[in-house]
Amino acid sequence: MAKRPKNSTAEQMKRAKIALTNTAADIEIQSAVAAYGYNETTMAAGWTYYNDADAAVAAGVAAAGAQSKATDDVLKAEKDAKTAYQKLSVVAKALLQNDKGSLAKLGLDRPMPRTIAAFLSAANILFDNASADTDIKKKLATRGYDDTKLAQERARIKAYDDADDVQEAAKGANQQATLDANAAMKRLNDWTSEYLKIAKVALGEKKNLLEKLGKAVRTTKTASQRAAPAKAAATRKAKKAGTK
Repeated sequence: MAKRPKNSTAEQMKRAKIALTNTAADIEIQSAVAAYGYNETTMAAGWTYYNDADAAVAAGVAAAGAQSKATDDVLKAEKDAKTAYQKLSVVAKALLQNDKGSLAKLGLDRPMPRTIAAFLSAANILFDNASADTDIKKKLATRGYDDTKLAQERARIKAYDDADDVQEAAKGANQQATLDANAAMKRLNDWTSEYLKIAKVALGEKKNLLEKLGKAVRTTKTASQRAAPAKAAATRKAKKAGTK
């Protein structure tokens, strides 16, 4: 049997707010539930749980948005950094195709790494050693890679490194915000569930007051209840016939 889907966070928040707001607005409800321990202090605690949950949910949404933006930023920075790396690699390999030592010094004697950490390490080696080696730098300058160009392209590598750090921090913050929101919602839902159960006892047959608190009250019989008299009559008739 399929499980009944849980109410959304918005529905859970609304359920709690209706119970709290309408209790605060109705003296009769307040008096009835106070006899069961739900006095001003207890109801204030409920409002605290509600406000904490509201703030935690909002913070969770903000954290998710921050992670999404950080992901977009890191993808763009990755594209820029790899383009910068690949362009310099092609130029350097063309200029130094007969100089295996220089290619090895630039880290171009092997394929471009795939992982983020390995790529950043290889990119730093490429740009740093290209700038530090006088002979290599002179050759690169003849193809447009002077000091200014190298620095500009090197900055793309650093931007990717920085963006990756920001994304990792955003992931951690989002995970924590989700945990905080879940914990706050559980506290609120536990409080609301208990309150509504006690309020049902406190208010007894006052269905109009229960409905004010958001409790659905059945006012008509179910199909099985409506069919019960006929079913009972049929059973009696069958028993009577069997005794003849």
